[in-house]
Formats: sequence, structure tokens, C-alpha cells
Amino acid sequence: MNTNDLISSLGAELTPLQPGLLTKGVLVGLGIGLATTTLIFAVFWGIRPDIGAILHDPALFAKSALSLLLGCLALPWVLSQARPGSRTIFRFAILCVPALALLAAVAALFTTPSQGWIMNLQGKSIATCLTSIPVLSAPILVALLLTLRRGAPSNPMRCGAVAGLLAGGCSAAVYSLYCVEDSPLFYGTWYTLALLIVAVTGAVAGRHVLRW
Repeated sequence: MNTNDLISSLGAELTPLQPGLLTKGVLVGLGIGLATTTLIFAVFWGIRPDIGAILHDPALFAKSALSLLLGCLALPWVLSQARPGSRTIFRFAILCVPALALLAAVAALFTTPSQGWIMNLQGKSIATCLTSIPVLSAPILVALLLTLRRGAPSNPMRCGAVAGLLAGGCSAAVYSLYCVEDSPLFYGTWYTLALLIVAVTGAVAGRHVLRW
């Protein structure tokens, strides 16, 4: 058997994965991970008592909405990254999230007396924020990486990093229902840092888990 015949025989045994199956698998994994995160959140964190204020205060609403928006924008990007020759259009769309967070932080500077800037930036729960968001993102990230193994990402690290952004955005949206730090200076800074931690974790994990 010559080389061409060997390649043909090996290729004949391969069954390509339908794009719809990969999408469904990722969505199921996301759902399972998010359900697990929500259960953990309900047991160990819980919802802040004045949760109804989120609907009436733009700053409070933005804290949850921006995190959720990040997750929504990261989802089609991670689905794209799971296949060879993926498009990069979604990376530009996702830039609107930090841009909006920066805009909210700048607006807070103009509406907050200068002597309160440091207090609002530091808050009282930096450590809790930087710990809670990565911990809550873990079930989502693990579920996503396991389902993304069915794909064939050409850049496993980048795919893992985007999966981290998706997991981090969802977990930050959940955590925001507990967090009582309402200044855009706080969540624009520390939520972003927590999301970067999750993205780096996803990149490192993706390098090994998604390699093929």
C-alpha cells in the first residue's frame, strides 16, 4: 500500500462532527455548568436583600448587565474558536464590554466627589470579589472545556481563554446579585481583573485539554 492509499483509508474511517452537534453540546455544557454555579451561589452566597433596586438604579443594573453581555458575546466566539479556520469578528464585538465599563467608571468620576474616589475604588470586598468570581466560574469553565474537546480548535489556548471569558461573564453576573459594591469604579476595576484571572486559567487549561 502506497502513501496515498494509506491516507485515503485512514480518512475513510473518519466521521466529521456536525456543527449543530457541537453547538448543542456547548449549550448543554454551559447550562449544566451555570446550573451548578447557581446552586453553589444559592448555598454559600445568596442574593442581596435590596435586589429590587437593580431595576431602578442604572449603576446597579449595569453591574449585572455588562457581565451578562460579556457572556453573550463570548458564546458565539467560543463556538467559532472550536472549529479550524474560525473567524475573528467576535473579538471586536466583545471589546464593547470593557469600553462600556470604562465609560461607566468615567461617569462615576464626574458624579462622585474627588475625596470619595479612593473609597469607592477600594470598597470593602476586593478579596471576596477576586475569589468569588473565579470560584463560581469553575463549574462553567470545566463543563465548557469538556464539551469543546469534541471540536478541533486551531488555537487551543485562545479557545480556552474565550471559554474563560464566557464562564467569567456568567459567574460575574451571578455574583453581582450578591455584591453590595455598587460603584462603577469598583466593579469596572475588580470585576475586570477577576475576569482576566478566569480567562488566563482557561487559556492554560485549554492548552492541555483542547490540544489535538
